[in-house]
Amino acid sequence: MANFNTHITVAAVASGLLSTLCLQVGFIGTGDALSLTLAGAMGGILPDVDLQHSYPSRIIFSLLGIIVTFLWVFSMKDQLSIIELWIIGGIIYAVIRYPVWIIFHQYTKHRGAIHSLLAAFCFAIFTTSTSFHLLGKTAFLSWFIGLLVFYGFVIHLLLDELYSVDFMNRRIKRSFGTAMKIIDTRQWGISGLLMIIGVISFWQAPNADDFLDTMTAPQTYQIIWQRMLPDDFFIYFK
Repeated sequence: MANFNTHITVAAVASGLLSTLCLQVGFIGTGDALSLTLAGAMGGILPDVDLQHSYPSRIIFSLLGIIVTFLWVFSMKDQLSIIELWIIGGIIYAVIRYPVWIIFHQYTKHRGAIHSLLAAFCFAIFTTSTSFHLLGKTAFLSWFIGLLVFYGFVIHLLLDELYSVDFMNRRIKRSFGTAMKIIDTRQWGISGLLMIIGVISFWQAPNADDFLDTMTAPQTYQIIWQRMLPDDFFIYFK
């Protein structure tokens, strides 16, 4: 499989290119472009969250702990003193980063249920709902952030499949086919939990009409085509 540097580099570059496109056609602002790039990069390492002794696992659980901690601190800022916020916030972070992290890895295995398209969809919908309800993003931008998480996640799966093929010796490694799968039928418990999270997240997700209308409108792709090349590009071919 591809290593951590390859996954995060390819996902970040691919997400940056797509974010630049969205920025240039006027879908998003400059700050939003950075958010989309980070979402795609995060999606690019999410499939390795079940690999306990890996950078993605430690990074993701650290970020999760930080996000949950600050969401709690902001919600309780008028009810507790600064010292109480600091102490309880530190406890929340420590619990998520260590005990929850250890328990999580006791029930998951690498290239299991999380290494699937089902997981990509669930993480994307969960991110969409979280962006809208907790981070205060617009419905349109929230769906775009979820899309970038899905985009980066799928890039990770594709890279792992590509690295399972030895093109020089023209052979396929035993790991081929374990990265890109719709659902892991060997881990029905985890797969079922992912389905539940996905359904609840979808139920809580914001209205997607504006996002879908924009993504399916012919005018959208006309604008993209017009902005893809310099204005005077076709002059040279007349």
